[in-house]
Amino acid sequence: MSTLIDKVEVIEFDVDTPDYTRTFDTDARGGSWYYQPGVVGKRGVLMVRVYTTDGHVGEYAYHAVTGAAQQAADVARIAVGRPWHAREQIFRVGRRLSRPAHSYGLCFLDNALWDLAGKVYGASLTELLGGGRDRVRAYASSVNGDREGSLSNKESIVEFFASLKNLGWTGFKMHSWHEGDKWEEAENVAYMREHLGERTDLMLDPACVFDSVSDAIFVGKACQEAGFRWYEDPLRPLGIGAFAHKQLRDALDIPILQSEHVAGPEAKADFLLAGGTDLLRVDSHFDLGVTGSVKTIKFAESLGVNVEVHGPSPVHRHLVASMQATSMYEVANVSPHLADPSPEIYTCGYSDAYTTIAADGTLPVPTGPGIGVTYDAELIEKRTKAAATITAES
Repeated sequence: MSTLIDKVEVIEFDVDTPDYTRTFDTDARGGSWYYQPGVVGKRGVLMVRVYTTDGHVGEYAYHAVTGAAQQAADVARIAVGRPWHAREQIFRVGRRLSRPAHSYGLCFLDNALWDLAGKVYGASLTELLGGGRDRVRAYASSVNGDREGSLSNKESIVEFFASLKNLGWTGFKMHSWHEGDKWEEAENVAYMREHLGERTDLMLDPACVFDSVSDAIFVGKACQEAGFRWYEDPLRPLGIGAFAHKQLRDALDIPILQSEHVAGPEAKADFLLAGGTDLLRVDSHFDLGVTGSVKTIKFAESLGVNVEVHGPSPVHRHLVASMQATSMYEVANVSPHLADPSPEIYTCGYSDAYTTIAADGTLPVPTGPGIGVTYDAELIEKRTKAAATITAES
């Protein structure tokens, strides 16, 4: 008889983010995380632990969107009592359970199940996925520009990226200022190329600040002329309309990277086939965990399309280390005042701090069983805001 899932714990806690908090003072910022010297923001983290009847435990924690904890608890009720390896069944039933919403909670449960599998088999997630790399090339991705003296102008952007280049970073992506000023953005693009050099990979992600396709094309042409590697998510409100992005692609000669906010493998496939993007984004926290991410990755690989993994996390290092068609691992969002964008919740030495880059521009992939990290249980217990334990009886 197969070993079964005995119980699932869903834990919500928070971590401090000094000098950054969500800001609602203007429509342009609209609740985005924003540099505010002296404040201490609180950012939510979701932990899911899966226990089996023979004593194995799989777990995963990272920043999560609002509502993910309840979704994770709902999917856990489907998972309890099933064989621990029945990820596809849980994936299939859990997605339907969440309708009409997208199940962000399933993402965390699925990642925990993959951690569990690695621990049962004594293999890292990279090994489970067939990967062979133990280091990944990385690029530094800034937070959105601000007006408070951190990343307030093109000079401060280049000064920050140049300091990272001296540490070993070989690629840089700017997240735009919130105002969507096409002139400022185009000038910044040219300035970055001029001062960071020709043999440096540069990218621009306006983070959905432009109201019109024409403004997005204007800035895209600046990226094209400056030889940027890609141009990403320029259009309001969320970058989810294939038609408008096909117009953008038709007008530019630079790879367009979309689908960060187009969640799930089917929606991403439709977006790509409709001509809305050249490259695809995938994120295990949005795209239904490792299981959903791999579905997108394999589909894209069959068409010769690169998939770029969105944002950092130990799971994402494993994904990048296992992929055939990708470029770099993204460490987003960093600034002179935010060295590590990931929650500092590990006791094993794992870190996404920009100071950890090697001289050759790479970061290590965890090598332990499963995801290969250990969590600070004392911190999690101290900062817990809510917790639920799901069993067959609950």
